[in-house]
Amino acid sequence: MEFKGFFINLDSEKERRISLERHLKELNIANKFERFEAIKPKSVQNFRGLKTKGEYGLWLSYLKLFEKIVEDNNKTFLIIEDDFRFNNNAVSTLKNILSTKEIKLQNILFLDYLINIKILKELLSIENKKNIQNKKTNFYLIPAAYWYTACTSCFLINKSSAEYLLKLLQNLFNNLSADNKLIPVDMAIKNMLVVRLFKGSMLIPPIGAPNWELDSQSSIQINHKLDIRNSMRAYLLLRLASSGIESPSFCISEFSKLINENIIPRPTSQLKDFYEIFLSKKNKVNHNW
Repeated sequence: MEFKGFFINLDSEKERRISLERHLKELNIANKFERFEAIKPKSVQNFRGLKTKGEYGLWLSYLKLFEKIVEDNNKTFLIIEDDFRFNNNAVSTLKNILSTKEIKLQNILFLDYLINIKILKELLSIENKKNIQNKKTNFYLIPAAYWYTACTSCFLINKSSAEYLLKLLQNLFNNLSADNKLIPVDMAIKNMLVVRLFKGSMLIPPIGAPNWELDSQSSIQINHKLDIRNSMRAYLLLRLASSGIESPSFCISEFSKLINENIIPRPTSQLKDFYEIFLSKKNKVNHNW
């Protein structure tokens, strides 16, 4: 399983680093990863049109990280953020992904991503049909140009693609920041995928998701109103459930708290049960953020 891993972590977030390193050791892949020091902008700094220091720091961090990748001798890189957690099947899934011909055709492969209503309906269809395209490996890929909406918590990228993406992002950063019109870095990547400047795919099901507790302390989403933050947390539950990080019962229970309804999960609740509950209550969630 040939790849070089980087996890993005602020110097001030030592507990996150320790927790993630413990998680990687449990999966026997700690030796594959190197810590990448995230950039923390000064509080008084102009964020060039972005809403938070975290969003601006993420831009600066990815530019610096891709510069580092370009100078690295490895060919394939797995990037994760420090709140990301792999599911129990992640190592075997990674082995299968890296051995397929499809991976060589991708500029970028998202292994976790925001699950919106459109993707949720696709996931529910899969659960109902149990029709996984690649039964041998139990995963398949969908085109990011059509499906990807946001998130850079976990993705695979090869060295040449990182070099190309770096040039695109540097040009965009310089042009937009000059006019204080920067957009979040994942939105910038999304736009590049849509106009086919960059080719990518998304893994179904996702290989993991951000940790539920650590997400509540995110420095990127701190300026959002409570209803928006609760909606973001609700969407995270979809990722936790679909990746198998948390049980459907846990996700149903936490979702009911977020929307202030008394939904009692059954001990035998299945993944499709949570999907159906979420869809039936989607009017309780703010989707405009």
